[in-house]
Amino acid sequence: MKTENIHWGILPSASFISMFATFLLSVTACDNKDYSKDSPFENAVYIDAAKVKDVANFTFNNTKETGQLVLSAELAYPIEQDVDVTFKVDPSLISLYNARLGTDYPVLDTKYYKFAKQNVVIPKGEVNSKTDTISFSGLTDLTIDAGYLLPVTIEQASGGIGTLNGSKTICYVVRRSSAITVAVSLTDNYFSVPGFDAGSPTANVVNNMTQLTFEAIIRINKFIMTEDISTIMGIEQYCLFRLGDSGFPRQQLQFSANEIKFPKADEGKPLQPGEWYHVAVTYDTEAKTAAIYVDGKLQSNIEDYGNGEPINLGKQVAGKGYHFEIGHSYGIDPVTLVRMLNGEICEVRIWNVVRTQEEIYKNMYDVDPQTPGLCAYWKFNDGKGHNTAKDFTGNGNDAVAYANAVWPDGIEVPQKNKK
Repeated sequence: MKTENIHWGILPSASFISMFATFLLSVTACDNKDYSKDSPFENAVYIDAAKVKDVANFTFNNTKETGQLVLSAELAYPIEQDVDVTFKVDPSLISLYNARLGTDYPVLDTKYYKFAKQNVVIPKGEVNSKTDTISFSGLTDLTIDAGYLLPVTIEQASGGIGTLNGSKTICYVVRRSSAITVAVSLTDNYFSVPGFDAGSPTANVVNNMTQLTFEAIIRINKFIMTEDISTIMGIEQYCLFRLGDSGFPRQQLQFSANEIKFPKADEGKPLQPGEWYHVAVTYDTEAKTAAIYVDGKLQSNIEDYGNGEPINLGKQVAGKGYHFEIGHSYGIDPVTLVRMLNGEICEVRIWNVVRTQEEIYKNMYDVDPQTPGLCAYWKFNDGKGHNTAKDFTGNGNDAVAYANAVWPDGIEVPQKNKK
């Protein structure tokens, strides 16, 4: 069962646990007293996921049939006996959480989930239990973009151990979303495409292109002041789609073909950190025109652009070793890696046609992989545990991560083309 396409974000609650743990650490550090036997506080058990915040989003792509959540229990401090902890779903808490969230969500029907054990044990002398799993099925029967609540609480703990009220419950907001819910982090990482290496037979699909369209959905976490450039994709000093440049606003999109840069610097065209954008560039080498689109809207265009030569993405820049990469363009080892994209990316596409503005706007968040002209398509929905992004066109040009890929929780890309 694949679970990596499920994610959960969190909403504010109590922060007592962290202060309590800090106090215990400071006390024991000072006098080395064994507070498992003699503590200034009564012991208590709580749900690990709720120790800071007690509401979590369990959002998944609308095509996902199954999923999982993992629970564990913790003690404030260890004791000299095992502690049995039992979980349950408490529908009576629905009104409380709806009032807090300002919603009117129903409880999730029991037919959609099942606990593996509904019980965990915290071994004596330890504070952490092993995990219990909630397995979900039939998720495609849920209404798209509707919310359901699943308040999981501690029913009881053995040995007379009480529960910490602010963290005894975690309420999951379950939602089958029409949005994209998986993207990969490119912070300190990037993807290369071995199939695009010079001489590779699978590179033929991106060679001798008289027309080109690059597309991607990106979110920049922050623009690093020491970096002039944040790379989206392409080949350094040949064909590159990026933000920033030397003497150019670092938050402005730029396209460079054969070192001919477009558009001109404009402080009025910045992308903001923390916001999702669909970005695209089109280039017709014969008509010598290019255009940049943000969220399906024309941002910049130019005529009499380029040198008229077809684009070959299956190449290396002579003497430099630069080749096609996603999220990076310059530097070949951990010491010199620069010009990376400090953020997340998904829905990366390469076309050998100039897509129209209407086509770009309509298909910003999804497109049929067999659409004519689509040469490479990485959804980046592979999820946790994967260091390779599948090429959905079937051309075999999977993208490979430089380092272990990070797939952040809490991804939900807003659809700006929905009416």
